[in-house]
Amino acid sequence: MASTWSSYLGPNGNGTAEGMIPAEIQTKGPTTLWKAKIGKGCSSFTIANGRAFTVGNTDDQDTLWCFDAKTGKVLWKKAYQEKLAPKYYDGGPGATPIVDDGLVYNLSKSGRLSCHDFTSGDEKWVVHFKDDFSGNKPTWGYSSSPVVYKDSLICLPCSKKGALVLLDKKTGKLQWQSSNSARPGYSAPVLYQNKGEDAAVVFHGRSLVGYDLSAKGKILYEFEWRTPYDVNASNPQVLGDLVHFSSGYNMGYAVIDVSKPKPEIVHRNRDLPMIFQNSFVQGDDLIGCFGDKRYKTELYRMDFKTGKILWKHTLPGSRGSTAQIGDTTVVLTETGLVVFGKAGEKEFTETGRHQVLKKLCWAPLAIGEGKLFARTNQGEAICLDLTNAK
Repeated sequence: MASTWSSYLGPNGNGTAEGMIPAEIQTKGPTTLWKAKIGKGCSSFTIANGRAFTVGNTDDQDTLWCFDAKTGKVLWKKAYQEKLAPKYYDGGPGATPIVDDGLVYNLSKSGRLSCHDFTSGDEKWVVHFKDDFSGNKPTWGYSSSPVVYKDSLICLPCSKKGALVLLDKKTGKLQWQSSNSARPGYSAPVLYQNKGEDAAVVFHGRSLVGYDLSAKGKILYEFEWRTPYDVNASNPQVLGDLVHFSSGYNMGYAVIDVSKPKPEIVHRNRDLPMIFQNSFVQGDDLIGCFGDKRYKTELYRMDFKTGKILWKHTLPGSRGSTAQIGDTTVVLTETGLVVFGKAGEKEFTETGRHQVLKKLCWAPLAIGEGKLFARTNQGEAICLDLTNAK
């Protein structure tokens, strides 16, 4: 079982981690350790050193929660004024808290980035994307969770002065910012290696951009991708010189070759949309849940290089988040169903499905320290024990 899940989508930033989920738990279902009311939002959980963190909004006030991961006891909480802003959904925060080196980072919808002491919750520093970096807030508020990179935080204020910035993670001071401007999206930066150098790919509001982190954000490539309402929110995936990205609103996915002077589409399918779902790479294949308002959710496996669909597996609802723990694939559907199974090369074999929540779940599931965390948009949170079956 993965020891920590201290960043958005886990230790690898894509919902994958080492570990093992016992067969009995998959078939019989995990026991419930605790439940909590955390306020509205789509912020997921992070888990580290026996603690679990998330954010929710109640009465136009965000609360950053620190729970004892095993018991659900509130160890500390920090609140601040923040509008719920329920624009065509329940509202509330969209970014996920990040834990690193004794500190907890939290980004609000308005662009308030705060740093807290892991043990006490004391606030160490605060910066505001708009006030401090001339940030351009997206329509549904900032939702791109910061990413720790060495001694820095990678953030996306998306100002005209620079779309991407690096901050000193201890002080919040600006280290450098990229030279480009970009419309803000909702996807978190994805770290990868580009010809042996540290790089990040970002799915901005109207473009996919590669940044050379060893050269202060030098642009490696840029590919225009205009989704209605600038809703580019799912995480890109990289395989060699190929990059996969996907959105909803009849856009679907594309895989582009970024080795060329101008990136070119290798293959594309408008009928495999991911409006904000995550995906991961297994071998030379991509696995994830596509779906949107017009599509039922299907977990699918696709050959990354050719676009050949190896299989599809129908699930409830129109969206779902995925995780891969060892050789077990775990899906949380938007209907609150947790599905365990084996994502083979020829088919997906379910090993168990269990209804754990009953209202809309858009935040990705989180799995760490032998526990599975999930929440509804309305603010019902649950912690499940992956070491003991029902």
